[in-house]
Amino acid sequence: MKSVRLRLGDDTREVRLSDAGEAVLDGRAVAFRRSAEGGGIEGLAIGGRVHRVRAAREGNRVFVWCDGRIFVFDRAPRARAGAAEHGADLIAPMPGRVRRVFVDAGQAVGRGTVLLALEAMKMEHAIRAPRDGVVRRVLVAEGSLVDAGAELVELG
Repeated sequence: MKSVRLRLGDDTREVRLSDAGEAVLDGRAVAFRRSAEGGGIEGLAIGGRVHRVRAAREGNRVFVWCDGRIFVFDRAPRARAGAAEHGADLIAPMPGRVRRVFVDAGQAVGRGTVLLALEAMKMEHAIRAPRDGVVRRVLVAEGSLVDAGAELVELG
């Protein structure tokens, strides 16, 4: 399930989307349909009513058109490199390219274990496990580009 924190003024919301057609908005599950063109969200079903929705992202800003109104959100910042953990998920502290993945799903890791190497600003940054655990999923592949705040690894 992909997750993003969006901020509108002082209000921050957690939005999670699953491939199964369910969105979770601040812990409340709602159904959605994916658009045939591009895989974006076509509609949200809330309270028995389907709302037409389109979204686009530019950098850290997310533009959402919903039922004729436009909302501009900023992606809320996540933890920095030293504390790159959000719940059980490790996130990218900055945009970059995944140079090397050192772990596989199911692998036990100790606190400080290097999970992957992220190249950003012509430097390589080690993304380390913040605690002991087991790698549930590796969400990126070597060579892939990631945005700041992108989920990299699920650690259980």
